[in-house]
Amino acid sequence: MNRFQKFSAAALVAASFAPAALAADDKLTIGIITFSTSDVDTNQMVDTMTKQAQSKGWAVETLNANGDPSQAITSIKQLATKKVNAIIVTVFDSTGLAAGLQAAADAKIPVLSAGGGMADGIALSASTGAAPPLIDLMLKDIGNSGTLLDLTYHPGIPCRERADAFDAAVKANPGLKATSHEISIPGAAESSQAATSAWLAANADSKGPFAIFNCYDDNAMGAIAALKQNGRSDVKVYSFNATAPAVQAVKDGTMTATLGVDLTSAGKMLVDQIPDILSARDQWQPKSFVPGYTLVTKDNVDQFMKDNPQ
Repeated sequence: MNRFQKFSAAALVAASFAPAALAADDKLTIGIITFSTSDVDTNQMVDTMTKQAQSKGWAVETLNANGDPSQAITSIKQLATKKVNAIIVTVFDSTGLAAGLQAAADAKIPVLSAGGGMADGIALSASTGAAPPLIDLMLKDIGNSGTLLDLTYHPGIPCRERADAFDAAVKANPGLKATSHEISIPGAAESSQAATSAWLAANADSKGPFAIFNCYDDNAMGAIAALKQNGRSDVKVYSFNATAPAVQAVKDGTMTATLGVDLTSAGKMLVDQIPDILSARDQWQPKSFVPGYTLVTKDNVDQFMKDNPQ
């Protein structure tokens, strides 16, 4: 069974078009800019893309931007100077990378985005926000009212997409009292733990139900640590990525749900399209696609763990 069932909408573009054939002696070099080495799920995607590229006989250079858009721009420029054949950027909002994208364009190097959305200079993007299913579950669980904490990170476009969906839900439901907090990266778990403890103290007399909506699993684990530290078992926790610790937390009952986007297939698809992009040159039409996902809850966690040993 494929780890991620495609409950989401079909891809925005056809995902099955075959990549152009490379000559046997073509050896490409691609650069991959990872959002942060502390981001487990993104690093899993980077590993997938690296292995996929290496299986084709390509060289891969990976740079760590440490969650900082300015470092991502610098990394794009460094890779452009080294004249790699293509660059893949993870998570960072593509619209905030203009200077780096221009440098790549000047060097005639295509840039692909894993979760950063489309912008001028992006040839292909995998959209990984997938917020609505988790938002809908949370609202159903709490009856569209209660006290909420949103632990988010706006520099990352998947987190921003999720935050926008959260804000829209709050606006549409007057019974929700919400607090938003920007986490720190690196240090997602630590900053989330501190923010959660502060939120619990500030809402000691607030009326439930209570819920925490997390940008991704790493910071959710910090929120869960704070709940345990404060002896609170009445707060529902929602997150993204379906990492092993989060899935175990669902199993243990300390997390209500985690939504995992199929980053593995998305990463492979990005790498596989590089030959097409290079062959088409100026004729390439920028595209985006939406990977499938799985929503892991107490109802399917045992089967998920069986089907997807981690």
